[in-house]
Amino acid sequence: MKKLITIIFCIAFGTTLFAQNCYWVFFTDKNNTTFDPYQYFDAKAIERYQLNNANLYDISNYPVNGQYMDAVNALTQENVGESRWLNAQAVMASEAQIDAVKQLPFVAGVQLIATEAALAEVPQQDDEYSVAAMDATLNQVSLMQGEKFQARNINGKGVRIAVFDGGFPEVDTHPAFKHLRDNHQIVKTWNFANKKENVYGFNSHGRMVLSCIAGIMNDTTMLGLAPGAEFLLARTEVEAEKKKEEVWWVQALEWADQNGAHIVSSSLGYGIDLHSLKDMDGKTSIVAKGASMAASKGILVCTAMGNEGSDGDWKMMVTPADVDGVLSVGAVRSLETMESYSSFGPTADGRRKPNVVACGNDMVASGKGNFTYAQGTSFATPMTSGFAACVKQMHPEWTATQLLEEIEKSANHYPYYDYAFGYGVPQAGYFTDGPKAAKHSFDLMEDENYLYIVPVNPYENLKVFYNYQNGDGSINDYFVKKFLTDKIVTSKSSFRINKSDLENGQTVNIWYNDQYAKYVVGKDKVAAADSVVMANVPDVKYDFGCGSANKKPSNTIYTQKKKKYSGNLVLNASFMVPSMWTPTGNIHQAQRVSRSFSFSYVNNWQLAKVYGLGFRIGFGSSWYALQDNTDPKYGTPALPLGPSPTNSDMDVYIKKHNLKTSQFDLEIYQRFILANVSSSKLYLETGVFGDWITGSRLKNKTVVGDQRHTFVERHYFREGLNKLDCGVRLRIGFTKYCALYGQYRITPILKNGVDLPKWEVGIQIF
Repeated sequence: MKKLITIIFCIAFGTTLFAQNCYWVFFTDKNNTTFDPYQYFDAKAIERYQLNNANLYDISNYPVNGQYMDAVNALTQENVGESRWLNAQAVMASEAQIDAVKQLPFVAGVQLIATEAALAEVPQQDDEYSVAAMDATLNQVSLMQGEKFQARNINGKGVRIAVFDGGFPEVDTHPAFKHLRDNHQIVKTWNFANKKENVYGFNSHGRMVLSCIAGIMNDTTMLGLAPGAEFLLARTEVEAEKKKEEVWWVQALEWADQNGAHIVSSSLGYGIDLHSLKDMDGKTSIVAKGASMAASKGILVCTAMGNEGSDGDWKMMVTPADVDGVLSVGAVRSLETMESYSSFGPTADGRRKPNVVACGNDMVASGKGNFTYAQGTSFATPMTSGFAACVKQMHPEWTATQLLEEIEKSANHYPYYDYAFGYGVPQAGYFTDGPKAAKHSFDLMEDENYLYIVPVNPYENLKVFYNYQNGDGSINDYFVKKFLTDKIVTSKSSFRINKSDLENGQTVNIWYNDQYAKYVVGKDKVAAADSVVMANVPDVKYDFGCGSANKKPSNTIYTQKKKKYSGNLVLNASFMVPSMWTPTGNIHQAQRVSRSFSFSYVNNWQLAKVYGLGFRIGFGSSWYALQDNTDPKYGTPALPLGPSPTNSDMDVYIKKHNLKTSQFDLEIYQRFILANVSSSKLYLETGVFGDWITGSRLKNKTVVGDQRHTFVERHYFREGLNKLDCGVRLRIGFTKYCALYGQYRITPILKNGVDLPKWEVGIQIF
């Protein structure tokens, strides 16, 4: 090994250093390493492993081989850190250096670190608030019924929470954290950027986040729900070292695991800057892999969904909120009003996220001992982390999986779910008082055309939540609307859903005023959950508050449409505008209609309610009627393709002349939804297409001498043929039925002057 290291040093000395990048270097094994979990782990960590049936001796807990790391260090510029769980080392290196690292026999592979964390907050206001002006119970606490925990002295005592952020300035002096200092509740700290214990400086974001878990104003008003918890504070984010933050975040997870954390609170996300939407699948990013590993070891990771909800190019969550077993948190302003910036689910592979939501506009500890309001999923996340600590205090016997599931069940909308609110806001009363009794807040009724949601109390100006769920559990459309509550309100005030908007087999899930119900499309009766009162009432008109059942429902408060993919096979048939080519000479001829026929597969990607993209790929044939003579008295000169008549007496002439081509077709188009018609949608599509001609055949019908003898010749035609052509299409039609289309081919098929039809009109049948 010494000889190997000497060789490596020589290589490194002779390597010219250029621009440095950060890389993960993954090793093949952990040979020659030893591990004693009872020496390595804190007592709380061992207890957590045993409770969650996790293996203390799992190979992931063994250290990285030190000799492997020494060899890599000798070839590279800087050792950023290592990960036991990934069996990897992160280094700064040039391309030449990393190429040398790849040659080492114990290196399994390398990966460029191309992620940058973002703090999940939105721009803050600068106003400072006096503690004397604040209510005893803040909205951020009362929204989760935090006063019920307080009444029972449930404050997270005995639960250890690790908080990852960019720094914790003034936590060692701010009055909001005096109780943490006095009671020695900050167990350990570590600054992964500077490799030292001091975290009390740098980015103020961490101070605000911590105050949403454990801050207390004026010694009485709780900013968070877990002022009695123990804390591990880790600095993992440095503005000037973006490429290294992923490494430090994973290292902080392992550090939290070692030091007995039950919960990790991370208001950080990796997304739009250097990831793609398809990466949000819970397994692609390194931080997702780290979070998944932490969950397997019994740690509940609470992480922010991110603030990309208003970003039309993204909207989706940021990683590691895409991981199963992670408690992903969105932001709301009230129990029924979502913050517009909060990111949406689902994950790229269709799993349900977020899990829950919490208040995103929170009172936090600001600089110089003051307080201010801050917004973002950054602050909804620690509110939920503190909530989880209180539940863990009440049920120390629960595993991390049980803890997550019960928090979901406690949410105010459960079992109703959508990709904006998740299951809703967790409620302390679920744990202190037990699950709420079923409530009768509305009736479901239906006639031939509509499903009606009829409130028991028509004067309640509450919002109704509903969604359309497919058989596989995915959600197409979900809405939040209000019942009308105008001056004239009758007992039949209701909200209706048009059945033509639904597909057979879909489920309509409904939540209103603490009652949940579902309606399965195509079933004979309304399928109910909890205490729904059912009735099938045909031909009944319902008053929407202004007298008419034909009046549109109330204003849409919130609507979100899942990106919808759909594909189907299509039959295409068309005819072409006749060719304008006219042969020379005194020829009487009639143009026959050219035509085409094909099968294709069409896939649509509905990006918004009225706009989508798609592609079409197909295979078919086209028949071009080039010439059809009607007067046999005249000879016909040859077209500029195919064989020419050879009889010197010119009593041999071509009567019909056809070209057949076979081609693959690829089209990319955009779709505009014009209207809903019954169970279908009227749409307009515009696209561009390209054809690859795979084969062609020329057919000549030849007449010899006063039509006494007729010969048909077929031969393959290649010379003068353009293999590729392209054009544009316009299509209008109804989904599920058919469409009419027109197209114009821009490029010629033949190079020799024969003008084949370029205009084409046809029909598609689905």
